Amino acid sequence: ATPSPSPSPSPSPSPSPSPA
Repeated sequence: ATPSPSPSPSPSPSPSPSPA
């Protein structure tokens, strides 16, 4: 049985800075 590759963690989208 072949070991299933671990899912790579997807980079979370950085929150865009709100205009002050």
